[in-house]
Amino acid sequence: MVVSERAVRLVARALRPDDRVLVTGAGGWFGSTVAALLHGNPARAMYVTQRPRTVDHGNGSIDAVAWDWAAVCDFAPTVVVDCAFVLRDYVDDMTIEHFVHVNTVLTQRLLHVAQLPGVRTVVSVSSGAAVHPLDASHHEVDVDPYGYLKRQAELALSGLDQRVDANLLVARPYSLSGTLVGRPRRYAFSDLISQAREGAIRVRAGHEVWRRYIGVDDFFAVCLAYGALSSGTVSSAGELVEFGTLAARVNDVLGTRAEITRAEQSRAAVDDYYTRDTTWDQACAELGYEPVSLDEQIRTVDAYLAVAACA
Repeated sequence: MVVSERAVRLVARALRPDDRVLVTGAGGWFGSTVAALLHGNPARAMYVTQRPRTVDHGNGSIDAVAWDWAAVCDFAPTVVVDCAFVLRDYVDDMTIEHFVHVNTVLTQRLLHVAQLPGVRTVVSVSSGAAVHPLDASHHEVDVDPYGYLKRQAELALSGLDQRVDANLLVARPYSLSGTLVGRPRRYAFSDLISQAREGAIRVRAGHEVWRRYIGVDDFFAVCLAYGALSSGTVSSAGELVEFGTLAARVNDVLGTRAEITRAEQSRAAVDDYYTRDTTWDQACAELGYEPVSLDEQIRTVDAYLAVAACA
């Protein structure tokens, strides 16, 4: 399976057989992971992408449709998983005005859907960039438009809290690992594993880089289950690791003997993009859920990349 059976079981516990799940942004890494978690679940699902297409989620495929407000209302969702947002990868490919406009429209759609009668759970995917000091909320640097817009989406959703009966959960990922990643070389975790298999790992940062990684399937399973219980925010966490140590860990776990080198030491500030809050641990404890370890994440991604390379 491309997602763990434990994560699938947690999602099954959180959903009712008669639920209707609306998943927006279904064509991306997060949306396809949610589709894999829902595979075989009796709850009905409606998947929305930018244009109608078939999306492969590893366990099968789903037919996704373009956004249509009338169709969404007819579907009458009870659970909403909102993954629709133009990522920062595309900031340079479009004008800032267009980037802001498209993401503002997507946020407005989320707010409208959250107010539909019958909706009991809304899980909206944000980003650590929404609150990280060097992104959305630090006034001494240029504001990152992606982080700023994610923060605005968080605030807009929280503003509905007293106006709707639904639980409103902000799922705030910082660093995730896992299967179904479309461009593994663009993500540091999967890139380290790919490099290890090639025999040489290059840590490109000459300064300290600290992260906390959680499996993407664990993250969405916990957020869906916790959102069924209450409103709030869940920030991804996990074991704290520096990239040099992570590179060595990949070698050890996979049994590779890749040579590890690092860029020349620089005076750049420590890159510490991870949460300091305890919402992840609190959610897991309340649900009685144990996410996979960092070592198991390494093995999972390695196995997925090996299969993908043969496809």
